[in-house]
Amino acid sequence: MFLSRVSLQHTPEGRKALLESAQKGVYGQHQLLWWLFEGDEKRQFLFREEQGDGRIVARGEPYFYLLSPEQPRDDSGLFHIESRAFQPRLSVEQKLDFRLRLNPTVCRQGKRHDVVMDAQRQWLQAECGRLDLSIDGAKKRMKSRLLDMAGDAELVRWRELIAEGPYRDDCERRLGRTETLNLVLKSCSDCAVREWWQSRCEEYGIGIESGTVEINGYQQQLMPGKGRGAAFSSLELSGTLRVTQPETFLSQLHKGFGRAKGFGCGLMMIKPA
Repeated sequence: MFLSRVSLQHTPEGRKALLESAQKGVYGQHQLLWWLFEGDEKRQFLFREEQGDGRIVARGEPYFYLLSPEQPRDDSGLFHIESRAFQPRLSVEQKLDFRLRLNPTVCRQGKRHDVVMDAQRQWLQAECGRLDLSIDGAKKRMKSRLLDMAGDAELVRWRELIAEGPYRDDCERRLGRTETLNLVLKSCSDCAVREWWQSRCEEYGIGIESGTVEINGYQQQLMPGKGRGAAFSSLELSGTLRVTQPETFLSQLHKGFGRAKGFGCGLMMIKPA
């Protein structure tokens, strides 16, 4: 396997290619990078977009990490490529810091749902049911009903829920009703993501060091050309993991984690902890 860092050359042709890929959304990046593997009929690489900070590339400019079985090659002169063999030597109980852009989903009644939105909707439905409110309509409507009808007792209970999670420090300042509800929902979805990730770690050949996992960068992105309203969600997981089965984990690193790999998810970046 090869781990590569790729950016577009600062030429008119490079700028044009970058602009054209940006107009197609995240999948445009996938198509752009596929040029580096011209002979492959099926995608065999994972990729991850980063934003330049002025050291590697100009501030705000995109660049990409690629993990691939073949070394990328550029016959067009559009790219700047740095590659090295990726053959980490892993041992049992070795600790690694990791970063991972992930598309976590859960299946309900034969349909896939975003774990974050699913967890929040489940909590809102339960809370509306507790107050004998309608659970019909979108999440926004349920939030509005709760903000209108919840009393002081509910606000106290919501703050207690926040105090049990990673946003407990926010309870030390005065929270309005809307901010309190939003933090409860974020606490709920973060918990669901952690449980989702933890439930899969054993099959990935890893364990997670307690209290190290951070969740950031949640966003939903449209997929042009995939139908009206088509979108996928992604978030950033980071923390420290412990290798339990080196061969299993290395195999999973090569395959990638989760779904939406063609949209820049699934490539785990690791380094010694």
